[in-house]
Amino acid sequence: MLKFVFSVSMLASAPLIAICAGLPLVAMIDELPAALFATLPDDHPLPELDVTASYTPIDGWHLKIEVENFVFTDLCISEAKALARGHAHVHLGAEKIVTAYQPHIVIGHLPSGTHEITVSLRAQDHRVLGRPGGGMFVKTLLIKAP
Repeated sequence: MLKFVFSVSMLASAPLIAICAGLPLVAMIDELPAALFATLPDDHPLPELDVTASYTPIDGWHLKIEVENFVFTDLCISEAKALARGHAHVHLGAEKIVTAYQPHIVIGHLPSGTHEITVSLRAQDHRVLGRPGGGMFVKTLLIKAP
């Protein structure tokens, strides 16, 4: 029974997973659908996002997610208000590799070559945190792995 419930839930969530996987690639859109975006109000201080990477031979790649006007929290709620509070999703290329509930994370070793890392801010209900008037809070950087 548990296997059946899991299979049905995976099938039902597949369209949303596909949409969310493509969100880091969105640079700017005209309207933000409330089902996918938690748009900050016009009078709310906007988060400023920066991401840096460093490498250690033991752990691999470390990311430092620096954000002003945003609070990291691991408390997820089903219907979050549009506040600058939540977590970040980290993508390696088009694949989500980690949810960051704090500003310092380890993503480990990467194969040799250049890799695109994208970090996007999320609300407490996992919707993308949206800018008033359109867009998202996202930062992309390239990592050159040895």
